[in-house]
Amino acid sequence: MKKGFLLIVAAMVMILAACSSSNVEKAGSDKKKDGKLTIGVTTATLRHQFFIDIDNGMKKAAKEAGVELLVNDPNLDLAKQVSSIEDYMQKDVDALVVLAVDNAGVIPVIEEAKDKGIPIITADAVVESESVDTFIGTENYEAGKQLGEYFKKKVETGGKEVEVAVVTQEQSFVQKQRLEGLKAALKGFDKVKILNSQPGYDRQKSMATVENILQANPHVDYIYATAENSVLGALAALESANNKHTKIIGFDVTDEAAEGVREDYILAMIQQQPSKIGEEAIKAALEAINGKKLDKNISVPVILIDKENVDEHFQK
Repeated sequence: MKKGFLLIVAAMVMILAACSSSNVEKAGSDKKKDGKLTIGVTTATLRHQFFIDIDNGMKKAAKEAGVELLVNDPNLDLAKQVSSIEDYMQKDVDALVVLAVDNAGVIPVIEEAKDKGIPIITADAVVESESVDTFIGTENYEAGKQLGEYFKKKVETGGKEVEVAVVTQEQSFVQKQRLEGLKAALKGFDKVKILNSQPGYDRQKSMATVENILQANPHVDYIYATAENSVLGALAALESANNKHTKIIGFDVTDEAAEGVREDYILAMIQQQPSKIGEEAIKAALEAINGKKLDKNISVPVILIDKENVDEHFQK
């Protein structure tokens, strides 16, 4: 009798354990089925308006699609960016959007994420890897070339030889492309002399660099500033010196830079569409999650801004 009772108890325990195991498995399955899709984003930095605008575009598209968005800001630190991608892998996100701090340095970790079945969308900076599903952003070489062709026509109209100082972040693949594009447009054009590149990415460093350039060569005609804050630093240096002889050409217009165009400190700039880049990145991530094969490059057009059209795009 006692033996029979123990057998019955043991059987009941086994049945309860099986039910419990089934419920846990079902709960995990239901969570995956019923929960929102999650997209992990690692941006380059949120200290620049351009990247803030991309971030806002992503958030807008994610909200409209009912997607959970996780955003990490490594502030231009590759090690932090790699760590954030590793964290997203642990969280089993449905897709990754990467704005690479270092185009080559980020490759191993995104390839690891791709091996785990996570779609990889890159934005702003091209990452040369087969693991990338698509790139969303500006064709920076072509944009630099477009600016160079505009600049060439202006110099031809002026009729005299000019010198161009360059303020850039030489470690940046994107900014290298912008400089190479400009140089390609001016190749064989002997009225432009491009001086050696000088360092400048943040505003303060760029301002100091331009002040040094003007002190060494007060007659320099143009400053080519390849990013938002290098433009603003150059603008601050020219305004401080009340120098309207030297003009700026560059990338990424802000309200402050737009005013510099109106005030004749800036000749022309390439304006990207960062909000659209952000929106397109989320749309591409959702398509990749759903199994759609994407084009390797999805280009977002740029706008050339000068005094003729600045008021169309930026309010006073």
